[in-house]
Amino acid sequence: MQEKQKESQEGSSVFQTRGFQKIDKAVNQSVAVVKQAKQGQRNVLATSWKRLNRNLLGGLQKGKMYVVAGRPGVGKSAFSNQLIFDVLDTNRHKKIIVLYWTFEMPGYQQVMRSASKDVQKQMAELLSVDNTLSDKDFGIYAAKVQKYKNYPIYFNNVPRSMEYIMTTNEELFSQHPEHTVINLFDHSRLIRGNEETELRRLNTVSKGCMWMQSKLGVINILLSQLNRNIEQEHRAKNQYQPLLTDLFGGDSIGQDAHVVMILNRPYDLYGITDTYCGENPQGLLACHMEKNRDGLLGMIGYEADMSTFNIKERK
Repeated sequence: MQEKQKESQEGSSVFQTRGFQKIDKAVNQSVAVVKQAKQGQRNVLATSWKRLNRNLLGGLQKGKMYVVAGRPGVGKSAFSNQLIFDVLDTNRHKKIIVLYWTFEMPGYQQVMRSASKDVQKQMAELLSVDNTLSDKDFGIYAAKVQKYKNYPIYFNNVPRSMEYIMTTNEELFSQHPEHTVINLFDHSRLIRGNEETELRRLNTVSKGCMWMQSKLGVINILLSQLNRNIEQEHRAKNQYQPLLTDLFGGDSIGQDAHVVMILNRPYDLYGITDTYCGENPQGLLACHMEKNRDGLLGMIGYEADMSTFNIKERK
């Protein structure tokens, strides 16, 4: 009798048509994923930052949303820009397309940021009208920057609606289903919308990202601002360390994101001189993993030279 009930349940059209998956299939999938991880075959996009890879269980994963947040001027764009170029350098054998929605600055400035790290020249030196850049240094810059022509990065610096972005990703998926698509939004509050409030618009952005992750398997990296709570006087006793509740529009983006990384520069922004989360605060770009559904939480320290946008993971 029990066997007949079991067969009847498994063959029921309700389960078949309503999108349910029986647990035995989930069990088999879990075994397959663990086996892939054991053999080093998981489909993740590793970075050269070992501590970040560890916290993210190997690197960036398809179908997930990564939020990079911080107060203005902390280095969100520089961090994410270097992350993208680093991922492409580390995964040259993989098929990747980056849609770089750079609403605050044109593509050539993003390239200049990456190149200034390579040639160890500040942006002020590269753009000086006083002819302080020597012919030799210009030649080095012009030669170094050529390598980026082969990177699969496509810039769009015109503010777009979420509907436009979703349609673009759908078309790209239909034409290049074998590629991993990364959307980098710099930043989320500049995505256009007709919602009555900014919080509702951010909710639309977040839900649109979730749809693209679920249906198309894209990776979304969303740059986001913090509210002003972190700057309140009573936060000084905790060295102005950020919290998930500091995220602007946190109810939507914070809940929907798989990973939330909040950046802080305690010495440069708040004058912190005492040890910060076990690190020397001078030159520190602190990456606080405030949410990580599958991986590890905690703070990862980076040595940041923001004059040349050079960010290196501390050991």
